Amino acid sequence: MALNKIKIAWGLILASIAIAASLIWFLHDDYARVYQAEYAGSEVCGGCHLINHGQWESSPHHKITQQPKRESIVGDFDNGEWYLPEKDRKTELDRLPAVKTYSQSGEYFMALRYPQSEQYHPFRIDRVVGYQYRQTYLTKEADGVLRRLPVQWSVSRQDFFAYWNEQEKGVHSVHDLWAQMKTLNSAWNLYCARCHTTNLDIVEKARDHSTANVKWTEPGVGCETCHGPGSKHIKYMAGKPANRLMSFFNQLLNEKTAPYIMNASRLEKGVALSVCARCHGSDILRKRMDIYRTYEPGFDQHGRYSDLSKYFKEAPLVPGRTAPTVEVWIDGRPKGLGTLFRSFADSRHYDKTDMRCYDCHDAHANKEESSLGLKSASAESNQFCLSCHTEIAEDQEKHTKHTAGTSGSFCYDCHMPQTIANAVAGDIHFVRTHNMGTIPNPYLSKRYGAENSPNACNICHQEKSPEWTIDKLHEWGQDSHMLDQPLHLNRTAEADTVH
Repeated sequence: MALNKIKIAWGLILASIAIAASLIWFLHDDYARVYQAEYAGSEVCGGCHLINHGQWESSPHHKITQQPKRESIVGDFDNGEWYLPEKDRKTELDRLPAVKTYSQSGEYFMALRYPQSEQYHPFRIDRVVGYQYRQTYLTKEADGVLRRLPVQWSVSRQDFFAYWNEQEKGVHSVHDLWAQMKTLNSAWNLYCARCHTTNLDIVEKARDHSTANVKWTEPGVGCETCHGPGSKHIKYMAGKPANRLMSFFNQLLNEKTAPYIMNASRLEKGVALSVCARCHGSDILRKRMDIYRTYEPGFDQHGRYSDLSKYFKEAPLVPGRTAPTVEVWIDGRPKGLGTLFRSFADSRHYDKTDMRCYDCHDAHANKEESSLGLKSASAESNQFCLSCHTEIAEDQEKHTKHTAGTSGSFCYDCHMPQTIANAVAGDIHFVRTHNMGTIPNPYLSKRYGAENSPNACNICHQEKSPEWTIDKLHEWGQDSHMLDQPLHLNRTAEADTVH
């Protein structure tokens, strides 16, 4: 009797599930795979996506472009002063502050001294960009241009600095500071804002960037910057409870994307990573700049996914290139911070695997790691690598020649050395290359000097010579890649023929 009751109960449960599933199926609205939507703004996303939205709200992506307020200003606007470097002071006037900063009635001002004068012209700060490493200050001109002021704040230095003079290694002068406000790229909302706002729309502009009519959905990098315009998604999900349920089951059981929205993990790698590459160091030809600036995730008018991947490796890595932010080592490897994504695109991990940026970087709290330890040389990041490189996992010390848990025993130490130059705050330091197949070749350091062709071994063992490293790698039998040739094997994935 009890067994029959259990069978009946299970039958009723299964029948209820079947009826519910049928109702959901018949009541839900179908949705098109290809669509065109409008931007709605990130605020509405928080109504359903509470956790992701909360992480994003405290992220650098969200706060990259802000109104000037006490909580957003990180520079010294309490009667601050900035002087030309001592070596560039040519006249007595150059002994005066080149820039003065102050606040007045809740507004912030940067005043530039006129060339050959003791007088200063004040510019009101209307927007601030950045806050972690450096902060850029923008003033709005009468004809709509948000003009980038030439002196920025370095968080590490805790001082102002002339960013472009230092990037281009030029002479500092008051005249040059004023000249910097006439360049095309000083019109921030026509040049830089594409990566610092959501849905930038340049309605009208002058050829010389002296006038601008520009709109955006929101300042900062909002949800729709990565997920695409969300109006249709919002309308569909708000329409019927059955729509939300059907969407949940389709994503869970059928591996479909959410209705009318982009979800990178369900897209082809090149399409998905176009979102990241657009701003994070893709190293592109000048003729592609407008394509990158007007890119948005979603579909074009022909129903094709927007995809920048065919341009990822198009620009030649000319050995010794010295252009600011997109420098190239003399051995052909990416060097400048503007080539960071390029270093990944040039790796075998990009070409031969489905590895993606958000495997390591949290997609919503973008400064954080996707799981504990993945952004540092650690046991956790080792485990991430060794989940594929299982033959090394069997005896790590045999491969690394270093005691487990010490510097040199971690995958990142040798295969993601700090060879990308970061000068965004005026203090040049090196961050990790994202070409994870990089193997030290001290022959190149011997040929060009370790300062011109660094290798992971001598980055750690700075007191040793490249010759010492060559002998060690020969002694260990880890020398199949050590060819005495002008270019590094790992400059591109195609060139990495010996491992």
